[in-house]
Amino acid sequence: MLNLKQREQKSNMGGQRPFLILALVVLIATALFPFGWLATVWPGFSAVADFIFGTELAHIIGHFTVFALLGGGVLLIFPRLRQRFWLYFSLMLLLGFMQEFLQIASFKHYIPAWDEVLDLTIDLLGAGTVFYFSKR
Repeated sequence: MLNLKQREQKSNMGGQRPFLILALVVLIATALFPFGWLATVWPGFSAVADFIFGTELAHIIGHFTVFALLGGGVLLIFPRLRQRFWLYFSLMLLLGFMQEFLQIASFKHYIPAWDEVLDLTIDLLGAGTVFYFSKR
């Protein structure tokens, strides 16, 4: 049986849940969207993409930040994942694979190499960092 405080928290979250799920869907769509492809078909966006992902360090920071935000959003909406590291880790890995696949399929057009392994590693570091700090 839920005590009064737990019921209040549950009812408060219930009103926010559709908004949070919509925000998570938008965040996932943004994280998975192949911005490199957009830069090839829209020259105006190329300057923005070069600014965000132009250097290797900027690329690493971008991947880390996107997956830290994505992981935080997932943990905010599904707090029980804080007790299920491997399920959370598997979900983040799946999203990382989906992102790399969409990039390769849309504009890179080459067999995956070490760059994709580095990207996946950075993605999981971002998501893992958020998981670590959410446990504290």
